Amino acid sequence: MIPSAGQLNPKQPTIDASLFDFSLLVGRELTLFSEQFPGKPLKSRVIVANSREISIDRSGGSALIDNLISNQKIIIRVEYKGQQLAVPATLKRSDGGKCRILLGEKVVPLSRRRFARALISRPVKLAAMPVSTFHRSKLARLRWLETVTLDISGGGVLIDFSSCLACPTYLFLHLDLGEFPFPPLMLGQALYSLPRNNGGYYTGLEFIIRENRERHFRPNTLSQLPPVVFKYGKAKRIELNKRIQAWMQNNPQH
Repeated sequence: MIPSAGQLNPKQPTIDASLFDFSLLVGRELTLFSEQFPGKPLKSRVIVANSREISIDRSGGSALIDNLISNQKIIIRVEYKGQQLAVPATLKRSDGGKCRILLGEKVVPLSRRRFARALISRPVKLAAMPVSTFHRSKLARLRWLETVTLDISGGGVLIDFSSCLACPTYLFLHLDLGEFPFPPLMLGQALYSLPRNNGGYYTGLEFIIRENRERHFRPNTLSQLPPVVFKYGKAKRIELNKRIQAWMQNNPQH
């Protein structure tokens, strides 16, 4: 099941899956996210594919894929004609243990694909920002929640979250990523939330950079935001993208 329109950013439209020729994915790598192994993106390869069903290599994902339970909802991420896609799906185990994936009716095109995206699980703290009523004095009283990243890029992060973040939800973010130069406090916006069987969500967050702040906030809100959240700009994003690319070259298993 794909989230309703209220759970997706208008800039992140869904696309009818019937418009894609998934047979082109044979031999391609995919990443699978399951609630059975939270925080563990599983890599595998497509061995058979047709219009609405694919089969994957059971030996992928450090052998965890072969332990996946049938009939669970999953999210797969694949590259299709140069565009990264997220596809809600259902995993089916047939006789002999074959892993069949029944694709959902909708596909979510992922944004910011010009940035390298690394499968890194790290702690992240976040707090919803009440845009219309926010005042700097309220920062210390915000309710902070902690979860983990599933992947990161210079443009944003994919997180494992307990509830749906409807768009537009703006958040303060603190990422504990010592190897990458994130500012101590950032702003992000929820772009999409893809549901899991257990009620949790895979949620994509886009970072708000300094150069785009006026697109998101009115002057009275901007005047109340702590200056540190706008240390992250285009130059810093480019620098971070280079570091992530270098990290991926040194960690090819990710």
